[in-house]
Amino acid sequence: MKKIFTYFVMVALVAVLASCGVNYKDGTYKGVSTDEENGSSMEVEITIKDGEISACTLVAYDDKGDVKDENYGKDAGDALYKKAQRAVDGIKQYPDLLVEAGNLEDVDAVAGATVSCKQFKLAAKAALKEAE
Repeated sequence: MKKIFTYFVMVALVAVLASCGVNYKDGTYKGVSTDEENGSSMEVEITIKDGEISACTLVAYDDKGDVKDENYGKDAGDALYKKAQRAVDGIKQYPDLLVEAGNLEDVDAVAGATVSCKQFKLAAKAALKEAE
């Protein structure tokens, strides 16, 4: 009987510890990541309120330092422009996905912007590290 009680206490303790997440300091924090292979970069700004992620914004830059916006890929021809714009549309989803999920581990890659997902997560991780 004592072994069963000890087992249940251990299981309960593990469950409690597993549910304890990082409690972030309130404020606004910035993180940057650069893709060494293609030279693009991303700046992320995360706002923490009441210890939780309440807002997130990002700005993505191409290898020339230009913002990836409606003009991104325009000079590459119609097919590549459309592909570049799908990526821009996908990138724009990451901040909302992070706020909705509440943690970086639950943010999945968006179709068309899978390469940028890693870059977003690196920049967001840098910002969240400052908030710890």
